Amino acid sequence: MPKETFFNLNEEKQEKVMRAAVSEFSNNGFEKANIGSIAKSASVAKGSMYQYFENKKELFMFSVQWSAQLLMEKYGNYIINVDENINIFDYLYESSRDVWGQLNDERELMIFIQDVFLGKYSHLTNESMSYMMKVSDEYMLKIIRSGKKNGYIRTDIDDEIIALFMTGVSVKMKEHMMNRAREAGEDIIDESFDVIAKDLKSMIELLKSGVGTK
Repeated sequence: MPKETFFNLNEEKQEKVMRAAVSEFSNNGFEKANIGSIAKSASVAKGSMYQYFENKKELFMFSVQWSAQLLMEKYGNYIINVDENINIFDYLYESSRDVWGQLNDERELMIFIQDVFLGKYSHLTNESMSYMMKVSDEYMLKIIRSGKKNGYIRTDIDDEIIALFMTGVSVKMKEHMMNRAREAGEDIIDESFDVIAKDLKSMIELLKSGVGTK
């Protein structure tokens, strides 16, 4: 985690530092990424970066966590506390379709997270994924509790067990779709929703069969 001096910055300055870091890691990889370049892009002194972060690895790991958190907050919270009359599984599909066209607004962050998923930062992949999963798990539990409250997710299974199942299914499906896009010479964000629609429907039907109410 960053040092307290980073969190003492206002949100705008924090975001500027993090977007500069994501851009540097995305363009140059971890080994060649330069703290001085990040500082320059963020309009801060190079020495200040070491007052914010212990080293480059800590900055990278927080970049993963920060990116995942921002994307979840920007595109994920639409599904939390949905109307109790709406089937949460149907809403998962419909809301995903609605938001797909907006993802290009955060293209760089999306591709950064995709590259983490697909092992671009090979020696940091496992640790990076654990940072992403912390963010994902919190979000998944909110979905589960909302679904149980609305009567669309089974209440006879522990929230943590359902979260393990839903996360496992969704992570492997994302990995599958990202790999397919890369094999076609594209990033997942460049595919039309029509391309992923069948896979998404299949995943949601699997989740519904496993943890949905009959």
